[in-house]
Amino acid sequence: MGTTERKKREKRQRRDTIIDAAEKIIFSKGLDQATMTEIAKEAELSKGTLYLYFKNKNELYMAITKRGSNILNQKLVKIFSGDHTGIELIRLMGETYLTFVRDNPGYFNAFLHYDSLRDTEDLQNSEIAQICEGNKQEAMALMVRALQIGIQDGTIKSSYNPKELAVIIWASTRGITMINHTMRQTDHHFKMIEDMEVNTDSMFENFLNLVGEGMATKKGQKKYD
Repeated sequence: MGTTERKKREKRQRRDTIIDAAEKIIFSKGLDQATMTEIAKEAELSKGTLYLYFKNKNELYMAITKRGSNILNQKLVKIFSGDHTGIELIRLMGETYLTFVRDNPGYFNAFLHYDSLRDTEDLQNSEIAQICEGNKQEAMALMVRALQIGIQDGTIKSSYNPKELAVIIWASTRGITMINHTMRQTDHHFKMIEDMEVNTDSMFENFLNLVGEGMATKKGQKKYD
């Protein structure tokens, strides 16, 4: 391996080390409480080195968003490697997303923060932001593709516009996820859910069933159950 290739590899490794350290600090303390000094100490690098790779904490947090969305999209793409009908793909995508959020609350917080940065200077001319946007578009395109497959194989009603339906499913899934994720971080609201004796696992299952029943044909319903 030449000198140039080695330097590129070392730079990628150092960048990953910084992101690893940032995840550990931010996921445990929260973005507002975490500092670049703490992240540098965790990464065993100087604070100045961090700023050579990321201009501020928001950009570093966007790098975490990028990593999380990369992981999620890889899981979604993998679903399409199996022999599934369109309606089955939709359910598997829903299950995969909800499981990812439940198992990786830190990444979901990063997603939410990224969405709050729209039209701010942090997104202007940011290569990381462009990749994050690309990942969001890819995830939506996968959902549209699954719906189109379902319409073609007769498991999803052809009366739906797949692009419109994809937005509806995305918004609904985001909402149900917010209930479970965000309200758990707000004692008052979570107590309300507990007082209603709502089981979150059952809530997710019923949500997926409701989505499937609404779009599935009779043929698709048999596949979805």
